[in-house]
Amino acid sequence: MEAGISHQGLSHIDNAARNRRVILNAVRENGSLSRVEASKLCNLSIATTKRLVDELIASGMIEEAGAETDRHGRGRKASKLGLRRGYGYALGADVEPGALRLTGIGFDGAVIYRRELAPPTDERPALLALLIEELSAAAAACAADRQGPLRGIGIGMAGLVASRAGVVLYSPGLPGWENVPLASLVRERFSVDVLVDDAVRCMALAEKRHGAVRGLDTFLYLYVGAGVGSGIVLDNRMYRGRNGVCGEFGHITVKENGPLCKCGNRGCLEALVSTSAIIGRARELLAAGVYSTLRSDPPAELSLEVIYRAAQDGDKLANMVIAETEESIGIGVADLINIFDPGTVILSGEVVEAFHGLILDGIQRIVRRRALHAIAQRTAIIKSAFDSNTSSLGAATLIIERMLENEILNL
Repeated sequence: MEAGISHQGLSHIDNAARNRRVILNAVRENGSLSRVEASKLCNLSIATTKRLVDELIASGMIEEAGAETDRHGRGRKASKLGLRRGYGYALGADVEPGALRLTGIGFDGAVIYRRELAPPTDERPALLALLIEELSAAAAACAADRQGPLRGIGIGMAGLVASRAGVVLYSPGLPGWENVPLASLVRERFSVDVLVDDAVRCMALAEKRHGAVRGLDTFLYLYVGAGVGSGIVLDNRMYRGRNGVCGEFGHITVKENGPLCKCGNRGCLEALVSTSAIIGRARELLAAGVYSTLRSDPPAELSLEVIYRAAQDGDKLANMVIAETEESIGIGVADLINIFDPGTVILSGEVVEAFHGLILDGIQRIVRRRALHAIAQRTAIIKSAFDSNTSSLGAATLIIERMLENEILNL
């Protein structure tokens, strides 16, 4: 302990920092507040609230809109507090096979930059160089828009990510992306805070701050697309597991002796309901001679959308494939809600986007049949408020959470 600072003094400093954090997050989550409203919401005295708000205004983190005389001339409305957009901005990137997406957000969470491109190669050296180049261009664009300084960069990666260390352990489909210290490599170039996380956890954070579950502290976010993964938020904290790599929803076994998964096991959910697995199953049934309008000469290019349209037109094979998909997803969801009792499950990803008009009710029906009744009847299963390209938004939001010292990150 430093000379001259007592335990009581340290406690006072800790309390002030905690209360500033409480006020910041209250302003962030409620849009705008008067000082009196902030005092009540944060359970602080008016005097303490005023002092801390003055400190936050002086720091540039929040601003106060001018008070106005009401339309009857009977006095002035209380001024409102809000996060100051010009305090700085955060960049987020989503890196996956065949796509690179970037999003910039202001300190207030408003989107100020978007870009999506298809890299010419997914090989690590070239893709990493392109990522640095695109982040530099995004930073220049945001700086020209007078957003303040770059406060940090978040990166979402599909695969296994040791988020606390900022290391990409493995990313399927990206050659050479094994044990890559991505956070430190990007930090060397930009000299700002850099956070790297699993892409689906980034999506879950985007949903929490900008989407369908802004008022919820506990929920499961499930992604079903090229891969299958989950983001788990429990009591307003991202659950990461002992080693920081939990959430591999795609590798729970739902069909004994089922198809071989790329992880080496059989019957994994990902081997049954990922985009490639669904299209592969349709081809398997066609090869077995099942009658279908999907059969054509020359063979038509199969896609989720083609299968969905055929199912809507009453095609037996297409409906069989979709029924199998909803059954497998429903079994996996039932297992998870029996374990976590989340109250809300959000489904997302290109499979959900393509099939949701046919599978959402079926998944709910299977969950009600297979999960514990007391839990299933109290669990809402909903579709994501976004399309499947929200990882970069969530990655940028990682930095805002860090700036606000929010415990949701659990890093």
